[in-house]
Amino acid sequence: MTQTRSADWDYGELSARVYELDKPVGKSLNGDVEFYSRRLAGTEGDILEPAVGTGRMLVPLVRLGLNVTGYDTSAHMLNICRRNLDEAGLDADVFIGDMTSYVKPGAYEAVLVPTGSIVLLPDRSAAVEALRLMHASLRPGGRLFVDLPPSRHFTDPGGLRHWQDGDDDLLTLQTMHVDVDPLGLRVVRWLRYELWRKGRLVETQLQNSGLLCFEVEEFLQVLHEAGFADVTVYGDYDEDAEAGADASIWTFEAVSTD
Repeated sequence: MTQTRSADWDYGELSARVYELDKPVGKSLNGDVEFYSRRLAGTEGDILEPAVGTGRMLVPLVRLGLNVTGYDTSAHMLNICRRNLDEAGLDADVFIGDMTSYVKPGAYEAVLVPTGSIVLLPDRSAAVEALRLMHASLRPGGRLFVDLPPSRHFTDPGGLRHWQDGDDDLLTLQTMHVDVDPLGLRVVRWLRYELWRKGRLVETQLQNSGLLCFEVEEFLQVLHEAGFADVTVYGDYDEDAEAGADASIWTFEAVSTD
């Protein structure tokens, strides 16, 4: 029996900590929090966010009164998410789960996969399977939202970045290598995380990060194969903008068929 693989890598303790420092709860990336707040306004049914991470998107949506649940493969990310919910005085169900295996038939009014999380899956078959499961988890007429970054952004090595956390801790992130697989249409990067405390290196984490590459027309076909119809594509979180090649992010809004 053929098995579908989940993401090739997971957010460990250091990478989850860096994510929280770089993208704290409520931080809008080019207007995505505002976009999803508009598109989901008035949704009365349950909403699912796969790859929920630290709750950067989930917490502000729950604050609006929306019933959002989420899952992630990383226990470290979920621990931060639960802490962020507690600090905001909010409650939401977040749990360990994977895009290539989680399904709850007909349970959700909407599913959103922001920030390009879909491209972390290892190959196209995994992406198709994940979308099929999301389709099965939606009620008839339910909506799927998927953010997809153009692949031209993946080959930028990014250099060395750093974050100060308190008085003693300095965290750094370096993209060490970029490899483009033209056959698999996938970019592979090595990410090196380091924790420095009072000038001494105390922890290092090396992760292999693979990113799938899709163009708009190709992803539209994948959505149709997964059972979605009436797909609208937005550019840069602007409902009035075309999803052209110069957009920095594409957002697909697709309706579930019966």
